[in-house]
Amino acid sequence: MTTALVIAKTEDIAEALELARVLHSRVEAVELPERYRASTSTYLTPKWLKIVKEKVEGGQHNIVYIYDTLSPRHVSHLMKELGVIVEDRVLLILSVLAEHAGSKEAKIQIEMARLRHQIPLLRDWINRVKIGELPGFLGPGGYAIDAYYSHVRKRISRLRRELEKLKKIKDYERVRREESGLIHIAIAGYTNAGKTTLFNSLTGESRATGPELLTTTSTKAKMVPLNDLKAVFIDTIGFIKNIPPEIVEAFYTTLREISTSSAVVLVMDSSDEDRAFYVKLRESLKILVNIGYVGKPLVVVLNKLDLVSSDRVARLKSLVDSEVSRGVWPYRVVETSALKKINLDLLKKVLQEALENREVLYEI
Repeated sequence: MTTALVIAKTEDIAEALELARVLHSRVEAVELPERYRASTSTYLTPKWLKIVKEKVEGGQHNIVYIYDTLSPRHVSHLMKELGVIVEDRVLLILSVLAEHAGSKEAKIQIEMARLRHQIPLLRDWINRVKIGELPGFLGPGGYAIDAYYSHVRKRISRLRRELEKLKKIKDYERVRREESGLIHIAIAGYTNAGKTTLFNSLTGESRATGPELLTTTSTKAKMVPLNDLKAVFIDTIGFIKNIPPEIVEAFYTTLREISTSSAVVLVMDSSDEDRAFYVKLRESLKILVNIGYVGKPLVVVLNKLDLVSSDRVARLKSLVDSEVSRGVWPYRVVETSALKKINLDLLKKVLQEALENREVLYEI
């Protein structure tokens, strides 16, 4: 039985626990205050370090996850203090992605992102071993760490070359589809909003779905006629709040599928609590802007209609309107249940209108 201790601020604790539970049979949490100020050396202040030490002592936990961005200095000091593996938010997300990775491309992207994230930590370890600050710590010594550092750099170069080949194939496939008159529609949105379920319902595919976060790790494209239009729906990896740069770069191919699409279906979970819905909506819109999807049709889907009341749907539509109308997209809002296949024909009709006349978009 593997156990993990998750340390996160109040706003992030639920997400962090959900991710950790994908990997470990037992997970315990330490909740930091929302305005927590990290220590420059160990991230955890003496008070919180003492609390965590008490929970780790006696071998109760195999690993400690801190759901934040840690510096190499933080990781080195924490591992020395706690005597267990310590990983930050980036490595936790990558571990969950690796758990669900099926395609060769996804596996390469995840491994490369993990190794690139480890490089600064390895440099820090090498420096500390050389000055005698970590004698005998983290393995057989400086020589082994130096050798591993060299191996990591070579491995990253090899993975980058493999990934470039796969990117060229993906780009070629996309260009061929475009040349044959196919229109690309990306299904995007926050993780666990029901994107893959919607993709399956629209296309007749049976991609894996589940309650866990980040189930989808690679793109899948399938053609579906929209009356006279030949459209290709593309299932993509889920967004996540403050998506780490390493993951953005690693999943460049997936995000490029979104930014180069003719339209984006942004799937939102209507059953989320108001605060969570608002945060995910704003984060999703910010990511779309950051990856360069602007000025093109955006259809916001309020999914899981079967789980909410009509009053709630009306309130969420008003919230979406207040946020998206200030953005850089012509947009419409459609409420659906991907699981129950409610309003899918309406969604197709809206997409067809959006693609045929991009200037005439309005909220239903």
